[in-house]
Amino acid sequence: MFHPSSKDVELEEEEFRLLRDFIHERFGIYFDEGQRASLRTRLLGRLQSLDLDSFEDYYHHLRFSPQRDEELARMITHITNNETYFYREQPQLGVFSDQILRKLREQKQRSGERTLRLLSAGCSTGEEPYTLAMLVYDSGQFFWNWEVSVTGLDVDPVALDKAQRAAYHHNSFRGVDPGLLERHFSKNGRETAVKESIRRMVRFRQGNLMAAQSYAGLAPLDVIFCRNVLIYFSDATIRTVVGHFWDILAPGGFLFLGHAESLSRITDRFTPLRFPGAMAYQKPEGV
Repeated sequence: MFHPSSKDVELEEEEFRLLRDFIHERFGIYFDEGQRASLRTRLLGRLQSLDLDSFEDYYHHLRFSPQRDEELARMITHITNNETYFYREQPQLGVFSDQILRKLREQKQRSGERTLRLLSAGCSTGEEPYTLAMLVYDSGQFFWNWEVSVTGLDVDPVALDKAQRAAYHHNSFRGVDPGLLERHFSKNGRETAVKESIRRMVRFRQGNLMAAQSYAGLAPLDVIFCRNVLIYFSDATIRTVVGHFWDILAPGGFLFLGHAESLSRITDRFTPLRFPGAMAYQKPEGV
């Protein structure tokens, strides 16, 4: 039987619709009609690896094959964007470090609580949760009998494996000055590794942001970072995800989104907080 090479396989309109809806249903990621070519490019290699002749065959493999769970885990690596680096979007991080941490410290001093719980939702390869841990560490406000935990949550097992290793190459350090490099990282051959003082504050888990069970045991959270993730979701999916964030945030907790993301058309339950060059959302206290 003739098997076309992967470069000869087209993603027909009906195949695109089936795959787009399947991906949206499972992961919340939405490819519009203008992204058909992008989805084809991302998935061509999977057809070749599985020796499949068409994207329709691939769709049926995802739906019905006994190996469908293994393929879903491989596919998600190809359709997600894992572009990230340490200390990304400095204005927001400055607000978090200089203002939000101080507010949280004051709140907790009034209640006598000595816990700080942070979530990096859509954490990719781990640069963001480690950055948050470094900022908390450098703030000097949460030592001596404080329980501090930073959780990184992502659907991609390949990205999480790299996050667990905590060893990175130069592309991850475009926002890191030499002083921070020396304080929080150590050279490990051709890689640069996060020091143990930071690693022990961070844990990772695999989960789908759309699924409530992915957040089991995390509440109540003080801060959620979910930056440059919601731009890939439909409005319906964003409402679902933000609803989960509302449920697991402690009263008075904070949510940070990417600079191009907004809750304005999604929900009015959060209070927008505007800072120079940055914005955050707060769950009102007493709710």
